[in-house]
Amino acid sequence: MRIQLSFVMLLMALVAATASAAPDEASGTVVGVESGDIFDVQIKNADSRTGSGIEKVKLAGVSLPPIESIEGKAAKEFAEALLMNRTVWLDIDNKSNEGRDSLGRLLCIVYLEKPEGGINLTHPFNRIMVEAGHAEISGFEDDEFDPREWWPAWVVINEVEANPPDSDEDNEWVELYNDGFGGADVGNWTLTTAGGSVVTISPGTIIPAGGFLVVTAEGYWLKNSYDEVTLRDVEGQEVDRTPALDDEDNDDYSWSRYPDGGDEWVYIESSPNLPVPPIIYSKGEISTIAKKNKNWLRWSDDCYPSGRWDVSDFLQSEP
Repeated sequence: MRIQLSFVMLLMALVAATASAAPDEASGTVVGVESGDIFDVQIKNADSRTGSGIEKVKLAGVSLPPIESIEGKAAKEFAEALLMNRTVWLDIDNKSNEGRDSLGRLLCIVYLEKPEGGINLTHPFNRIMVEAGHAEISGFEDDEFDPREWWPAWVVINEVEANPPDSDEDNEWVELYNDGFGGADVGNWTLTTAGGSVVTISPGTIIPAGGFLVVTAEGYWLKNSYDEVTLRDVEGQEVDRTPALDDEDNDDYSWSRYPDGGDEWVYIESSPNLPVPPIIYSKGEISTIAKKNKNWLRWSDDCYPSGRWDVSDFLQSEP
């Protein structure tokens, strides 16, 4: 599975997904959860393909472990926590017979309500299940949906070289990586460091799907100790942030995500514009020390990766 997420991290507005989504076809309240991808919805706003009572809904484009397995039970518990007694909107498959699978269940992309109200178009529940590690993309060839549209652009800070060999002046750099399925326009996005440096990416810069972009600047802009780099989009919204990085060695090693776009960080030979080397060649791996709003990277044999986002962000307030 190319896209994976254990964790936190952050997530971008998906223009293509928003443009193609039709979540207003029907809506209702989840009144029962059979498994991580099958649940009962009491319809409030009906579509011509739905009744006005309770409909059984199946998530489109994903597959889950058997419900009797440990993984299947965990997926059900996760779905219950996010869906039970909450309002959902349904984008019903237009290619299936009356929008239903062979067992008569509505085949849907499911959208949640944002805490402040309105439909959360950027994170359909189908996508959330994949990112949380409870589902895999599968079985979408015969329906109208293309799960790749859930991640048209997913740009992260992928590598930081704060202390290159020889002089740091003019030679420090940060690598971005697009782990999505579509090109990402990062023109006029900024990289801000803990020391206050701000570097703006040139207008019209596109990172292709699976591509890298090395950002450089004149002079000194990255600190060797406890620096933290934040990526913001053209509107100033935070897209990604590194932990506080410590690179005291004047060598050709840097901090890099492993694998590219992944959650773990390793101290490994620099690879600008190239995939990160195998982890066996790393000098150190991530150890996350939780403090209020900060993580520190240390060389350690332990690994406690965290996620890019908090699922509570997608829950409406309890009544």
